[in-house]
Amino acid sequence: MTDDERGRSTPVKRWKTRRTALTAACLSLTLVAFGCAKDEAAPEFMGRTRISPAMHNDMPGLSYKTRYPHSGFEVQLLQRIKEWLKVPMTGTSDVRSQDRVQLLTDGTADMVLSAFSITTDRMKKIDFVGPYVTTRQGFLVGGKGARIVTRDDLRGTTVCTWEGTTSVEALKELHLGIDPLVLQDVAGCVEELRAGRVDAVTTDQMILYGFADLYDQEGLRVVPDLVVGAPQHYGIGLPKGHREDCERLREYVKSYVGSSEWVDDIRSSLPKLVVAEPEWTNSYRPSDAAIDGRSCRDRPSP
Repeated sequence: MTDDERGRSTPVKRWKTRRTALTAACLSLTLVAFGCAKDEAAPEFMGRTRISPAMHNDMPGLSYKTRYPHSGFEVQLLQRIKEWLKVPMTGTSDVRSQDRVQLLTDGTADMVLSAFSITTDRMKKIDFVGPYVTTRQGFLVGGKGARIVTRDDLRGTTVCTWEGTTSVEALKELHLGIDPLVLQDVAGCVEELRAGRVDAVTTDQMILYGFADLYDQEGLRVVPDLVVGAPQHYGIGLPKGHREDCERLREYVKSYVGSSEWVDDIRSSLPKLVVAEPEWTNSYRPSDAAIDGRSCRDRPSP
């Protein structure tokens, strides 16, 4: 072999050199891509990479916990929100009705989903997303209240409700001489009804249907077509100061309420409601306009 031939690269040598360089470049790009993926920020909501929700634990059909995991319509909704956000959530903490606003304003909870009626006063302190369902205030009766069929039948009766709800004011507005018994929670009222010490329990019909289902063997029932007060619009409570994320969640809730998932979740959680009210979707499903008018605002929009 001549010196000239030794100095020249053969086609095979040139191909091996290019292949080595290409392999090195690909390896470099792979490492960069891996590094970028590794450094990619975790999903956030309201500036948090982990959300702490709070819920009731004593409302069958909505949010009920015994020895087993939470069950109910609101529990299913929270699970869907978690899957959509892709942000981890801590285990849900229990909340009483009278403490819902406080948990959000003092930072104990990041989200409250607990039969939480959207009101103008509450909107001044926290943000809401919703309504995800609309209901009316009704009456649950047992043996002692079997005669209650119409509004006039409530005259002079003892009706139980609990602190932190809008139900007491609605009873006063009836002017029927109703004697309200106000306890700390819904479970206490239902126990009073089961023991025959009150004539009825009053709160939102969605809540009452859950108890009617739980105590069906004891004859507890929701009085058909007996509703009082204004419609109650349930919203997801959030702390103020996160309007962009609030609006993101609003758009998700609108799509959820308009979907078959919303129908399926209520059907599976509140079967007595579905049977008792054949046209229930017309009265319980909020419109997009209702959600836009009450979500992420300091006051309802007309």
